[in-house]
Amino acid sequence: MFLDERVQNQVREMLAPIQKPVEMVVFTTAGLELPGQEVGLQDETLGLLKEVAALNPHLSVEQRSLHSDPEAQALGLSYAPTILLREKGSQRSNIRFLGLPAGYEFSTLIETLRMLGTGESKLGEQSQAELQKLASPVRLQTFVTPTCPYCPQAVLAGYRMAYHNPKVVAEGVEASEFPLLSRRYNISGVPDTIISGTTQQRVLGGQPDRVFVEAVLKAGAGVVA
Repeated sequence: MFLDERVQNQVREMLAPIQKPVEMVVFTTAGLELPGQEVGLQDETLGLLKEVAALNPHLSVEQRSLHSDPEAQALGLSYAPTILLREKGSQRSNIRFLGLPAGYEFSTLIETLRMLGTGESKLGEQSQAELQKLASPVRLQTFVTPTCPYCPQAVLAGYRMAYHNPKVVAEGVEASEFPLLSRRYNISGVPDTIISGTTQQRVLGGQPDRVFVEAVLKAGAGVVA
């Protein structure tokens, strides 16, 4: 058990506003790791998400194979566990978390479930309007650790933008579970957000939403910072 009775009661209260079904789709290797493949805490991730889902009737968890599931193949997913968070039955695939959303990232998980289940993103109207100017697709990878109190702010900024614009793919990445991926981007501190589009941008720290919106627009419009 990950959540004791006290925490369960707190989380149940936080999830109470959810009115629409939300699903957590977890892609795992099911013990079929490929040579050289980085694999995170799959069993722990499934266990935690199932405990959370049990606290609200609108939440559900589905486990799928990273290697054989058609959606995983279509999306080019290659890290396990990868969690897709979305309205149940929707085709949304642009809000993702790689690894175990524990520690401070547990709050990221809960806030995202609330956003999807209530339709309230907390992204300002001006930022929402600016985001519609995005010319081409971008991908945010926000590297985090469970002990970082500033990381949820950065991950949630990406998730809010992805919620309002399908051209934005936002991923939270638990850096310590995927050290090779972290080294690829020279991650030395967290939160560190890599934004890949027609150009690449980088946002260090837990900045205000508008900073992330500006960086996304630059990455997606081919404008060099």
